[in-house]
Amino acid sequence: MTSARVRRLGFAAVKGTRHLARDAVTLAADGPVGDRAFCLVDPQSARVLRTVEHPTLTCVEATTGDGGELRLRWPDGREVVGPLKATDEAPLTVDYWGRPATARLLDGPHTAALAAYLGRPVRVAATQPGEVVWAGAVSVVTTGELDRLSERMTSVGLTAPIALDERFRATITLDAEQDPEPGTRLRVGTATIEVARRIDRCAVVDVDPATGRRDVPVLAHLDRHEGLLTFGVDARVVQPGRVEMGDPATPENPSH
Repeated sequence: MTSARVRRLGFAAVKGTRHLARDAVTLAADGPVGDRAFCLVDPQSARVLRTVEHPTLTCVEATTGDGGELRLRWPDGREVVGPLKATDEAPLTVDYWGRPATARLLDGPHTAALAAYLGRPVRVAATQPGEVVWAGAVSVVTTGELDRLSERMTSVGLTAPIALDERFRATITLDAEQDPEPGTRLRVGTATIEVARRIDRCAVVDVDPATGRRDVPVLAHLDRHEGLLTFGVDARVVQPGRVEMGDPATPENPSH
């Protein structure tokens, strides 16, 4: 690919909550700082809650403050704000899509609010960076591929969702004609990332992030690659750094 620019940056502080746009992200060796720093755990099954099974989580906005507090905001304007405190409980090994993750259970006013909202017991937990991330440390989508997906949907009479890129929950949306190929190294802002593979997707992309309801069958219109429905690519961080909106993304190995 040729040089491109950053069109959108985003991540979710609590896994499964709304993927919020950011003016800038700091890419550490293990991914965006603050990305999915917390998750929700089913204390009975010792499993990380799956967003596809609890789609209404996607309309809850989660942000963190400089003082360490977590703010949750619901679409009706209700908010729960407070610190998350470590408990005396031993770390819990939990299942994340067949992979073990270490969860440190936390206390705060968020637990009761989320349990009431979801209608089931949950615990808020902290995990190691990257442990509850499906794909690579950084995910990338491009405007060219988003436009082609929109065209495929409209060609069969569907209205392509506004802000389609938010549904794919990408760290970086690039204003580019096509996705960078695996093996491509990109200098983005002051960071360098290396593209690894295409990302296989699930039915979360059918959920409207504003309502938490499934509305448009986006998943059914994705390209199939090696038997999987894929969209976008993931990447590892080669050189940590800061990425801001509008930053250029330049291939460091132009042969790709």
